[in-house]
Amino acid sequence: MNDIVYKGKINNNLDILIRYPRDGDAKAMRDYINTLSKEKTYITFQGEKITLKDEEKYLKNQLERIKKKETVQLLVFVCGELSGISSIDLKKKIQNHTGIFGISISKKNRNKGLGKLLMKLVFSEASKNLPKLKIATLGVFAENQKALKMYKNFGFIEYGRLPNGIQYKGKFVDNVSMHKKI
Repeated sequence: MNDIVYKGKINNNLDILIRYPRDGDAKAMRDYINTLSKEKTYITFQGEKITLKDEEKYLKNQLERIKKKETVQLLVFVCGELSGISSIDLKKKIQNHTGIFGISISKKNRNKGLGKLLMKLVFSEASKNLPKLKIATLGVFAENQKALKMYKNFGFIEYGRLPNGIQYKGKFVDNVSMHKKI
């Protein structure tokens, strides 16, 4: 299987490579998530550090799930540097037709169209490689207006909010749940 999904240029002629993860990606993935965690952006990690051992275990599991057609995960490299990750992970058993969508882009590469491109590609790969997928869901911080707008433009519909469901930078914010039929 060719693991490269996209190769080209975006914004200011930046070289972009989007591909599936590989065995040797754990260190770059760990460094990427730890940088986002330190930034305390709109992700689950808010300052925690992931060890290389934990990231290697996560990557091994993801690679196995990709082979079993239980997940699609793409990594974005901008000028050779890991700058974004997106995935759709199928749930188990009676919910195995439902996938949880997630996406993140590095701070220096936001607002350049990478998120839209990555979303388009991860859903395209999911349509080819996750035959059971019928519904995609996501959770988003209510304060993250750019993401909410992008998800709505991509066809996601809000189906619920958990008031004060997320602790973010010393306060509570709503957790918005969204879905999209595939």
